[in-house]
Amino acid sequence: MPVDHQESLVKYCTSETGLKILSTQTLRWSAPHLFSDPFELDHTTKLSFDPHILLQASIKMATAMIFAKEAPRGKSPLANAVRRWREEERFASPDEAEDVLSELLSPLIDQRQASIDKVMTDWRKFTRTLRICSFSAKPDNLASWQQYADNHRGIALRFKCGEFTALPTPKQVEYKNMQQEISTLKDQLDVIMNNNPLTEQNHFYEKFTTRPSIHSPTQEWRCFQQVEEDLNSSNAADDTWFKDTKFERGEITAIYFGIFTDPQIKREIYALVKSKYSEAKNFQARTVAGKCEIGFDRITSSKPG
Repeated sequence: MPVDHQESLVKYCTSETGLKILSTQTLRWSAPHLFSDPFELDHTTKLSFDPHILLQASIKMATAMIFAKEAPRGKSPLANAVRRWREEERFASPDEAEDVLSELLSPLIDQRQASIDKVMTDWRKFTRTLRICSFSAKPDNLASWQQYADNHRGIALRFKCGEFTALPTPKQVEYKNMQQEISTLKDQLDVIMNNNPLTEQNHFYEKFTTRPSIHSPTQEWRCFQQVEEDLNSSNAADDTWFKDTKFERGEITAIYFGIFTDPQIKREIYALVKSKYSEAKNFQARTVAGKCEIGFDRITSSKPG
């Protein structure tokens, strides 16, 4: 189950990126496609079905209901029509039903497609203007050190989060063995059959707080913000869809140096932290004897190794 509250988040990064974050006092928030993850939805994502597939699936569903042992119980126009056809014994065989249903259901699918087109228009606008900044929950996350912090050669920055910070409403990512979709064929058939309300726009954010289980070791948290639509004019290349957002100096509470962080850049970062983030604590990562874990030692020397 997702955690409701988190007081701090950890940003893993290369030493060079960490130095830039600390120097500019900004965090980069990126559009979904800039994560370069083939399983991440973005403004180019398409549905897994088209009007033809939806029509064919609806025909098969209606045919199955016509010849089922029991009449459908739904109150949708299609369910009402199926009950009427059953009473009238309108169709003698499934093949006959499928031939006729193609013409009968086409207007219904066209009507449904208009709603789907509106969802896709809203989705493209939403994802063009969405900006995400990713973190992990703790500084000893081995997967994050390896994947995001240059195989332990980078650093990790601990930020305050919550109300009155640059990270006011972080969301914990859930991990499932499923591929996210904007809308599914099953969802659309449920609307057609049962006339159930479906507003995909209410679930857009959820598409970015659920990821494949393969990523679960990173224990990711995400923060979101929306930018103005005009920042993404037709002349703006999509590789510029990011925003560097300021944070207060006091929001950085600790810096963790990786086991293999280069000593020279480590001294440079340490000096910057002491001058600009004097309240932040500095730690050096180390392996824990006899375990595949890392621990941290507090750095107090004015010239860390």
